[in-house]
Order: sequence, then C-alpha cells, then structure tokens
Amino acid sequence: MSHTYPTSQLGRTITYQGKDYLHFSGTSYLGMGTLPEFKELLIRGILRYGPNHGSSRNSNVQLSLYEAFEAQFAAGAEAAEAVLLSSGYMAGQLAVNTLRPLADLTWTAPDTHPAITLESQQPIGLTHNQWQEKCIAKSQELMGQKILLLSNAVNPLIPEIHDFEWTKKLSPANKYYLLIDDSHAFGLLGKGIFGTYAHWKHLPVEVMVSGSLGKALALPAGIILGNTSLTRLVRENPIYRTSSPPAPAFLSAFLDGQGYYLKQQLKLKDNLQFMASALEGLERFKFLPTYPVISFENESWVEQLHQKGFILSSFPYPLPDSPAVNRIVLSAWHERKDLAELIQTLKSFFDSQS
Repeated sequence: MSHTYPTSQLGRTITYQGKDYLHFSGTSYLGMGTLPEFKELLIRGILRYGPNHGSSRNSNVQLSLYEAFEAQFAAGAEAAEAVLLSSGYMAGQLAVNTLRPLADLTWTAPDTHPAITLESQQPIGLTHNQWQEKCIAKSQELMGQKILLLSNAVNPLIPEIHDFEWTKKLSPANKYYLLIDDSHAFGLLGKGIFGTYAHWKHLPVEVMVSGSLGKALALPAGIILGNTSLTRLVRENPIYRTSSPPAPAFLSAFLDGQGYYLKQQLKLKDNLQFMASALEGLERFKFLPTYPVISFENESWVEQLHQKGFILSSFPYPLPDSPAVNRIVLSAWHERKDLAELIQTLKSFFDSQS
C-alpha cells in the first residue's frame, strides 16, 4: 500500500483515516513546531513585525532584525559573518555559485545535497571515506590549483557523520575551498545549535557552510557562514541583492527562544540515549547514538509498523525511480512511552523470526 499520509500539521501523532498514529518521520528533530512556547513567540513576532517583510535586503527601508539575527548566528557559530536567505536551497546555490568561479577544479563527495552540487557529478560507487582518499591522492599530483570540495556535514539517510580532519592530508601545493551543507546538522551537531562551522574553521582550507534552518531549528530560512572576504562576494551577488528575506516573525522567535531550543536539544539527547541502549546489538538497524535517524533495509517493516500504529519515513530518494529509503526519525516531541512502544514492536519482529 501507499504510505503517504495527508495531514494539516506535523507533530508527535498524525490522524489518518480516523486513526491516530505515532509519527516517526520528517526532519523536525527538535520538535519546535509543536512547542506551545515557541508558537507564542511566533504570534508575538507576527504582531510586532507583520506576516512578511516585502522588501529586499538592499532596499532603502531596512529592518534591523535581519542584521541582529545574522550577528547572533555568526557569533554562535564562531564565523566572521552570516548571510541570511529565504531558503536553504537558495543559500546552497548562492554559496556554490560564489565559490565556483574561484576554483579551477570541483570535487563533489558522494551523498552531497543537490543544493550545492550544480552540474557537478557525484562519484558513483564510492563511500565518503573512499572519496576522501581519492582527493588526497589526486592532490599530490597537482600543483598551484584552486580546488573546491563539496560535501554534506552528515548523510541523514544512513546515517553517517562526516569528519573533515582528512583535509590536513591534502597537498599544500594547492589552495582549497570547502563548502559544507549543514542542513541536517544545525541544532544537532557541532557547537550548540549553530552547526559545524566552529569545528572546521581551523582546517587548512577556506571553509564556507550553508544550509536550511527549516529542519531542527524550524525556521523557513537558509544561511551562509564564512569569512569576511567570501561573505562580501555573497552579498554582492544579484541573487542576494534582489531576493526577498525570510518572514521576520520566525527570526524573532529564534532570538527570543534560545532557552527553548536548548531544552528541546537536551530532551532529544535523552531520547537518543534511550533508543541506542534499547537497540544495541540489533544489527539490522543502522544508527548513531548521537543522531536521530535509524535506517533499515527490510521494507516490509514499514507496512507492519503502519499496521501497529506507527508512521515512518519511507519514500524514493533522491529521484522518483530511486529505491525507497526506510528510516525511523526521532524527535524531541517523542515521549518515553512512544519510544518504549516502538522498541517493543521492533523486538517482536525479531522474536517472531527466531
């Protein structure tokens, strides 16, 4: 059967055909969208700033909230500057369009999001580690080249968190730029809720981070983090100069709701520890104790869990004819009883097959 569930609002539960299901899908890792306190901040923001700011960032009429948001996000991420866009895809495209003219060569990692790949071909049949070794070896054959490296911070499908310390092994005879998509890292990995930029800014490469803020952070916006010389090029680009900014109420809620984000982050970590302990030793699941995604290959489990009252993430990705990616996505909105019920059901699958 189709596992598509029309709904009006994402949350801990979803009602489908008159039945309530526990919801283990989506990307609302911190569950901010269901937090009453966060919704109240949004309402206050709308009353103060209106539903939208219909003007470009370079207009002669300015809203200081945007600069305040960028300053706080940059400080939190330990970046020189942050540039705010209306979506993660736009941020990624603007970032890669800014860096590509600076480079002679572009090397794209496997699993890199289309937002930052342009027409670059991803390597087929390579793991991320194999791609790293290939980059290191190739760099030793070159001299005086400017090379752009493109990669996600994390592959949320497996899941797999990427480490970029390997760039220290690249030949110093070349110059390197590293663009990282942090869409699935903001709020989860790195420094606080501000992503991985602080972890990688000391590498022997010029680092730029871009990504969507619409996942764990629940903001319909995108952002670019980088040094002053690179972000200046971003702000000079017509895409930035002529595009509309995000709705201000969400940014206001973010600035005023830092404590709520940290509270939800702690709750998610507690949920992850509980699940990791319960699933330890069950080799049919791929998961990391620090990341809210559990993947598995047995597609029949999706329907079996549906029958038991669970909605999982299962759909073809990234193309319509791609195989379905089957995952259990955890969130801070899940209660301990939800996780216990899920664990009991999963273990019953193994008991029935033993």
